[in-house]
Amino acid sequence: MRTSSASATARGSIRREGDTVEARILRRVGGGTPYFALEELAFDGAELRAVASTETDPGAELGPASAAELARHAVVAGLSAVALGRPDAARCYYLVSGIDATLFRSSVAFGTRVRYSALATEQGPVGGAAQIEARIEETLVSRLRVSYAVIPETLFTRLFARHRTTTFGDFGSHKTYAPLERAGVDRHCAQARLVVPTSSCRGHFDQHPALPVTTLLGQLVRLTSSLWDGKFRVSSLRMRSQAVAWAGDVLDLRVAKSSGPWNFAGNASAAGRTVATVNLCLLPAETTRS
Repeated sequence: MRTSSASATARGSIRREGDTVEARILRRVGGGTPYFALEELAFDGAELRAVASTETDPGAELGPASAAELARHAVVAGLSAVALGRPDAARCYYLVSGIDATLFRSSVAFGTRVRYSALATEQGPVGGAAQIEARIEETLVSRLRVSYAVIPETLFTRLFARHRTTTFGDFGSHKTYAPLERAGVDRHCAQARLVVPTSSCRGHFDQHPALPVTTLLGQLVRLTSSLWDGKFRVSSLRMRSQAVAWAGDVLDLRVAKSSGPWNFAGNASAAGRTVATVNLCLLPAETTRS
């Protein structure tokens, strides 16, 4: 029986825990916490809005958050918008294939909570893309475009069955990076080795521990800092991911100076195959003030 009473209206507006935006996203994507760390999520049918705390150690990088951490939360906001906009609710895995980002000067202190807004710009049966903005209050700190390969759960588990583990959980954090090994630096180039630890893959993906592309980005930025004297900020980046790096993989990282005094090109490879490439523009500390 219908009723228009105020009490009935109030009861009807209460959403079950399983109907929250976060719950809807986590049912549709093959990842979770702590990699997924967005809070206060809202979705209006087109735009996904969320907030994230800053936690990852920025090293010598200046700004309210490191470029890699801004990218991490933006990647999750973007895939969430793509997942919620897909015509069905089937669970899929979203593999980042590309990140293009511009980061703007800011005098805001490190650790400030950042607001993200994401819009899906492409939807396809095997891929998608999103435009994401990161702001602190009304100040734009970064604008990103992220593209994804979208793989249905049944296909993903079949393709990557040998990487499945029942012991992989969602506990841990992404506050720090694993140490690099065999680091070597000269005037123009820096190289290092990374044995991908399971602890760097928490929440990415469910029972299939894979290194997040944004964590690899953070490692490459850190390696780049060894070619830099003092503090810096990342002003732009372009990253392409060609393969998945799994827990236990041994990655060879290399970064070299490229055209211009502040530009760098880097790559990560495993057993001779390219996992990812990156182009970075770093600016000196004195250019960080608005």
